[in-house]
Amino acid sequence: MVRAAYDLFSERGYLGTTIAEVAQQSGVAVPTIYYTFGTKAALLAESLGAAVVGFDHWREPPPDPDITELMPRHQWWAAFQAAPTSEAAFAVFFTHGVGILERVAPLVAALHGAGGDVEAAAVVEVSERRRVESYRETVRDLARKPGGLRPGLSPAKATDILVVLFSAELYQSLRTGRGWSTARTTAFLRELLSAQLLGE
Repeated sequence: MVRAAYDLFSERGYLGTTIAEVAQQSGVAVPTIYYTFGTKAALLAESLGAAVVGFDHWREPPPDPDITELMPRHQWWAAFQAAPTSEAAFAVFFTHGVGILERVAPLVAALHGAGGDVEAAAVVEVSERRRVESYRETVRDLARKPGGLRPGLSPAKATDILVVLFSAELYQSLRTGRGWSTARTTAFLRELLSAQLLGE
């Protein structure tokens, strides 16, 4: 059901997708969707969460979780924390982060179009807050490792750079808007972020 909703939200946007269509595509009855998720906004939240963590690993987080509870849900987080230098940790984060952007980017239009629905707008707000918190946590770990951040770059500024440049919106703009390949987009973002965060 979540995958069907993700596919439809990606193709038709939030307002253009109905619960009946999700039910039909997932092969269940409409009441099953409502019983399982409650609202279309909740279904959007599940679709977004599954895109971030990966459809095979997604499970609903506890209510109002702390970011330190959410980060270990990523299969790569332990490898990131165990990396011996900031450069090695960044490589882990970037490699898996691009995978997240690839999955979330198709939902960008749906997330922007959800603003007309109060519940859906709240989903988008919570998601963005968690993204910023997760990037802040990532930067803190990078700063503590040997090599650290680029000289003169504070963790606060590094977080701002990451939030703006490593976003599904920018990724989607390059891939779909400019027609860049995944390889070209990935290489560009890696070079850009590495220079901005780590320096030479």
